[in-house]
Amino acid sequence: MTTTETVAAGVALPGAAPATGPGRHPARRRPGPGVLLAFAVLALAVLAAFAPGLLTTHSPTSDDVLNKLQPPSGAHWFGTDQLGRDVFARVVHGAGLSLRAPLIAVGIAFGVGSLIGLVSGFVGGLVDTVLMRLVDILLAVPSLLLSLAIVAALGFGITHVAIAVGIASVASFARITRAEALRVRAEPFVEAATVLGVRRPAVLARHVLPHAIGPALVLSTLEFGTAILSVSALSFLGYGEPPPTPEWGKIVSEGRDYLATAWWVALLPSLVIAATVLATNRVSRWLDTGGTTR
Repeated sequence: MTTTETVAAGVALPGAAPATGPGRHPARRRPGPGVLLAFAVLALAVLAAFAPGLLTTHSPTSDDVLNKLQPPSGAHWFGTDQLGRDVFARVVHGAGLSLRAPLIAVGIAFGVGSLIGLVSGFVGGLVDTVLMRLVDILLAVPSLLLSLAIVAALGFGITHVAIAVGIASVASFARITRAEALRVRAEPFVEAATVLGVRRPAVLARHVLPHAIGPALVLSTLEFGTAILSVSALSFLGYGEPPPTPEWGKIVSEGRDYLATAWWVALLPSLVIAATVLATNRVSRWLDTGGTTR
């Protein structure tokens, strides 16, 4: 059989590179151990946020000064803090606010940023110039500093913290959605719809939006981890809910004065925050590659 016949028959030649093409993608594989572990961590975080009573029976606010600053044990998995409160119970019950606020923040950033990016990329011209200059202003200010300024103007509280973090993250979604809108706008089916007389809002909603929103959805999973860090940082600085409401950042802040004598009060909640953020980023990477990474 000649070389041409061999290739035509679909038989791979020794040492030949696998056939590839514009429509071929790496085969989807089962999630590897790293991805499964990330999903498990996120599942525990969600369980703690919605059903904390399934993970602990201790009260997050009950004081027990006779057992203050006790190290981790079977009775208190994360030890106790300076008031004798169970740290594990505070972390579990604090997951509700500490995860709900980033979810609100990402929702605000996704909705506002995607709308700005779609309109800017599809309409173009002066509208594009004005909107992108506003986005440049947001990008020129560090996100945490911008969040601090907004929450200082709005006032304390976890809802205001979520709004501040969401506004500070709008620029990333606007940029990536605009780039996709510019690409989709040049596709033949969009041009055909315009030539046929379809109104521009209908073209934007029916043709551009479904094809341009995908990268923004993937970005939202990555931004969720960043939002957890931002919300925890603002809570650490005291901009969240007032005591004794448990929040992850506040728990770390309360334990920083005891690092030399009771390291577990600040370190173990910090590890929970880090594990949740890393798990979110791992899942985001897996989604971004179409499930081909492990």
